[in-house]
Amino acid sequence: MNPFRNAPAEGSPRRTYRQPTMLVTGLVIALACAVILVMILVSDGFGQARELLWPVAGFLLVWVVFIRPCVVLDQTGVRIKNLVRDVFVGWPAVSLVEQRWNLKVYGPDDKGYGSWAIAAQRPKRPAGRGTGLGLGAMRGTTAEPSVEFDHRPSSSAGVADAIRRGKDDYDLAIARDAVGKAPDRVVVRPAVDALIALAAAVLCILIAVV
Repeated sequence: MNPFRNAPAEGSPRRTYRQPTMLVTGLVIALACAVILVMILVSDGFGQARELLWPVAGFLLVWVVFIRPCVVLDQTGVRIKNLVRDVFVGWPAVSLVEQRWNLKVYGPDDKGYGSWAIAAQRPKRPAGRGTGLGLGAMRGTTAEPSVEFDHRPSSSAGVADAIRRGKDDYDLAIARDAVGKAPDRVVVRPAVDALIALAAAVLCILIAVV
């Protein structure tokens, strides 16, 4: 069974995580490439075929670097899609999740697999809670109530929490015989689609400059 093609069962949630800033940046650059491509086609048609290759190469690179990388959680485990490598860690094989600088999932051999798409972000202050500006004294109290910050859902801490909850849910479901056993292994493979896109982008650039 190929874990990268194993779709979740009907009714099982499949959650994909990307950081909004990275995704928006990629979409903006991709849109700019599309606009440039259209402008070249309108002005010169296919007379300057080599010029058309530059925005095409740009779009392919943007897709590989900014849009494709993500982390996917489903009923079988965690999928980490990076630039040129994909990693699958089945729920039984998840031993530890780290979130300090970027998301990193550890397998049973204590080897960590980091995510290009999910990095640490500053927590956000929940609405309606204390400001932390020392206003307690003005209200006649001696101490300012502590403020608990919320992790952003797409941050390394937020996704790490989601993985831990998913692992706990899986263990509970297995104990209740509610789901089938997920693959107990780590699978690392080249990201074939990303490598093809990179090769095509390099080919476009070489043809355009020669």
